[in-house]
Amino acid sequence: MPMPPRPMLNALTVPELAQLLDGRARAIEALHWLYAQPPTSNEIPDAIPGVSWKVWRRVKELCGLPKVAVVERTGSPDGTTKYLLDLDGATAETVLIPARGRSTVCVSSQAGCTRNCAFCATATLGFRRSLTAAEMIAQYRLARADAAKDAPARNVVFMGMGEPMDNLDEVLRAIEVLTQAPEPMLAAKQVTVSTSGVLPGMRRFLRESRASLALSLNASTDEQRDRLMPQNRTWPIASLLDALREDRARNPKRVHFIEYVLFSGINDADEDAARLPVLLEGINARVNLIPHNPVPGNPLRPPSDERVLAFQKRVADSGIRCLIRWPRGREVAAACGQLAATKWSEPETVGAPRERWRPIRDR
Repeated sequence: MPMPPRPMLNALTVPELAQLLDGRARAIEALHWLYAQPPTSNEIPDAIPGVSWKVWRRVKELCGLPKVAVVERTGSPDGTTKYLLDLDGATAETVLIPARGRSTVCVSSQAGCTRNCAFCATATLGFRRSLTAAEMIAQYRLARADAAKDAPARNVVFMGMGEPMDNLDEVLRAIEVLTQAPEPMLAAKQVTVSTSGVLPGMRRFLRESRASLALSLNASTDEQRDRLMPQNRTWPIASLLDALREDRARNPKRVHFIEYVLFSGINDADEDAARLPVLLEGINARVNLIPHNPVPGNPLRPPSDERVLAFQKRVADSGIRCLIRWPRGREVAAACGQLAATKWSEPETVGAPRERWRPIRDR
């Protein structure tokens, strides 16, 4: 029988660490020490300040730290940084997006993805494995260490590679650790988890987490969404939006983010903009419009800026808050939908790589 995996020090909660170290004060000292270390260090020393070596020895014997190596760090002219990471043999990407006064870290939950959305570069990679909570937290620590002092990493979005709902146990553990005091001490509202619409995972997430949910809707009809996102045939639009309405009844103050990637000639018509507010009735929705970020070999294209602005106005005039997420990091393939790790470690990915791209046209 294989040995159970060692618990990762950076993915322990304060109560778990306190139990190991015989006291909350020692646990807090250990967390302060951990977040002062280089984020790629995976060695636990024999002793740390504030904790006796006899007590700390228990941590060193029982725990480990995830193996994280930066394969490539790429900067965009707009300040966005993309990290290509080797996570114990699996390759994934993380993105640091600076803004005025704060930065956002875009975290991957899987190496590759199984969902095969027609517009997403990650879908071309096949699926290697799900990442652990410790590996997700390590991504945040790495980007946090690089963030400018006047723009600290205060937001985390699980919008990188992978479908978070297909790895929900580890994602929920990562959120629990990211939102604990004294480190990193993010507020739940500063963490957002995106889903392509995996209904069982959505329902569980909305029951168990106080973090925000972003539904990648991307269509105003099931016919459109079936072609863009194949799993819509299993969980159609109405079922996903009903889950958000149910959550609003339980949590009336929670905002639900609706991500809507705009494709020229596919889902950007005035009729789509008119249907969207009707679909979202009864939901505390905030719509984020995302002009599609082109990927080599993909025939899908973004609309013109004028069309994007007209779509936004139509939705906003209905009374729904509607923002445009203009591209960040597009020059280095770090923008939404462009993450496709260019270097993959052996062994080969599990399952065949996804079919590259299929043209999608209105009938």
